[in-house]
Amino acid sequence: MTAEKIPECRNLLPELESLPESPDEHTAAPDLKEEDALSMESGDMQHIKVYLRIRPATSDERSQGMDDGCVSVESDRAVVLTAPPNSQAIRNASYSHQCQRFTFTHVFPPDTSQKQFFDSTVHSLVSDFTSGQNCLIFTYGVTNSGKTYTIQGDHLPANAGILPRSFEVIFSHISGRQCASTVLKPDMFGHVLRLTAEQVRNLYFCAVLLVYAR
Repeated sequence: MTAEKIPECRNLLPELESLPESPDEHTAAPDLKEEDALSMESGDMQHIKVYLRIRPATSDERSQGMDDGCVSVESDRAVVLTAPPNSQAIRNASYSHQCQRFTFTHVFPPDTSQKQFFDSTVHSLVSDFTSGQNCLIFTYGVTNSGKTYTIQGDHLPANAGILPRSFEVIFSHISGRQCASTVLKPDMFGHVLRLTAEQVRNLYFCAVLLVYAR
């Protein structure tokens, strides 16, 4: 298989794509202010990162010919996907639909540990969050692609996923600064209310009743 025959799919990261040429030579490109050009060069979109984590093939997938060869890692930023021998793409589609290349911020091979993945992707974002920065992390993939394992992990502490490791970083950061009493109550998204003595007593009695109810 030669690289020239593999069609290049649309880059999943806008900042990695070159600007497309105008489809109409008579259509002038819009004027850009200097600050807009600088903003584009500095890459506001660099804040958006797309990581690919490849999970190992299961025994059932290997028995059906869908082994690790379906995903070929070209580099730490690019993969080539090849349709399995018994798939519809092989039987009905052209070669251009049988092999496709995709690029990402970083590609993690199947032997990547939970800690390695967390340290290379999410740890810095969680640290920024504890400093007051807003961030969003989500997983995307088909059923049985490994999303739950990446986020939650399993029963082994060494295999803890993104969520428990993020909580560990957050609570370690605020250690010694938590409110020891129950006089504060969250209000909406970014505020707290100070409870009166009567409200605190009511909460205490509610907690006692719940204990006895169990």
